Amino acid sequence: MSALKTVRQIADYAAEKYGDKDFCRFLRNGEVNKKSFVEFREDCLAVCRYIRTVEEKKVHIAFLGKTNYEYIACLTGMIFSGNTVVPFAPDITVEEACRLFDDADIEILFCEEDFAGKAQEIQTRYPALRKIISLGDSKWFEDIFNKYSSQSEYASLSDVETDPDECALIIYTSGTTGVRKGVMLSNSNLASNTCYDAYNLEGDDVCISILPMHHIFCYSCDVLKNLYDGAVLCLNGDLTQLYRNLLIFEPTIVRIVPAICKSVLTKIKIMHRRHPELSPEEAAQLVVGKNFRRMIAGSAFLSGALIDEFAKYSITARQGYGMSECSPRITTSDFSEECKYSNGILTGVDEVREKDGEIQVKGPSVMLGYYKKPEETEAAFTEDGFLRTGDLGYIENGHVYLVGRKKNLIILSNGENISPEEIENRFVDDAIIKEIVVTGENDRLIANIFPDADVAALAGIEDIETEIEKIIDRINADSKSDRQIHTFKIRKTPFKRTSTGKIKRTSTFFDEEETGR
Repeated sequence: MSALKTVRQIADYAAEKYGDKDFCRFLRNGEVNKKSFVEFREDCLAVCRYIRTVEEKKVHIAFLGKTNYEYIACLTGMIFSGNTVVPFAPDITVEEACRLFDDADIEILFCEEDFAGKAQEIQTRYPALRKIISLGDSKWFEDIFNKYSSQSEYASLSDVETDPDECALIIYTSGTTGVRKGVMLSNSNLASNTCYDAYNLEGDDVCISILPMHHIFCYSCDVLKNLYDGAVLCLNGDLTQLYRNLLIFEPTIVRIVPAICKSVLTKIKIMHRRHPELSPEEAAQLVVGKNFRRMIAGSAFLSGALIDEFAKYSITARQGYGMSECSPRITTSDFSEECKYSNGILTGVDEVREKDGEIQVKGPSVMLGYYKKPEETEAAFTEDGFLRTGDLGYIENGHVYLVGRKKNLIILSNGENISPEEIENRFVDDAIIKEIVVTGENDRLIANIFPDADVAALAGIEDIETEIEKIIDRINADSKSDRQIHTFKIRKTPFKRTSTGKIKRTSTFFDEEETGR
């Protein structure tokens, strides 16, 4: 186990070990910019010093911004400063911001200039917000990096004594049930979840980060883990530019969500159809670059069929598993054949067990608790101190296999428990079914489906309902009677989702007229 206990110590370690090697690459004005491990540490320290000139005492700071180099340097510098940072999505509404700012006891807001108008409205409705600091462009940050450098008169302001076990970061859960809770994470939580050596990236790995940095999955796995491992981090920025940027940065690995996995595979297949003279690997290189070889998916189910399809193009796809409450990794992927269809291999950092069908975790990565919610915190833990993940699954040979969420279980009158996700995952390879949610009613299962009209059109399918009925009949033929779909409904619009892309399974998610059989 690593002796590193804080995010600052991780940055110090990386700067000393990897020095002037590239840490971060990003596009600016059409050119690739680079920052070394030493430069990143120095920029973070400059932000730390600047914040301490803004506010001497420790406070809760809200942070809103779009993912770029300055964002990760600013967020990391805030953690260096000993304050508690609460990052939010840049598209948060004024109403939700006021509610969550009050819940998190926010006193200072750092935000991008285009959010300044909303910030003033928030301050009017939430007077406890004492200061609003509007972040400028990259030139503004360069001025901060220079003015508060290690050679400046402010150098000593970065000498901050940080308690590794105090709350450093509050991450609000995505709220699939409509209730968002603030997950309190300490420096020690973040360092423990990052500084393991069993499944490190390789020294020549180049990772492209495509998910928003206000999620702990992205910040911990892409920024902190790459920092510790000495791998290069490339920032994609706008998701619409992903395929251009894959060819520019030529990464070796990406952490991704299954929906984007499907998009990547579709692009590769189309490219191969256009160029049948190429090998599968050569066709893939025209889409993802010549070095791309591995991807780790999280947040949702990645089907075995999809994993097998990627293998045809010499790309190894695997799954990982975690949650904000665990900083976030519970498993990672070792890219072995044994790991192929699992939800990843245990990192060895925490103690993980299966009890009564639920995955439970205890150890240094597990959160301090939910902010200002002692009852919810107590309910989240067992009497012997294990976090109840709410995920149903089992552990075999150090690998975790998930089958669904405990709170989503459908309980029949005969006492049988059915995981809707287990049934939904059987439809994941049927492209015409874009989204599916299985619910229970009167001891019968109902499939609520949003079809993919584009896929249907390409396949020449005019009667979508009949085609879906055929698919359901096929799945039902291989299912036990109590796990068969009795009725299905077709939606005209997609399901509402959280900011992490998870479908909101609330009682109001059937908020439109549906057709079906």
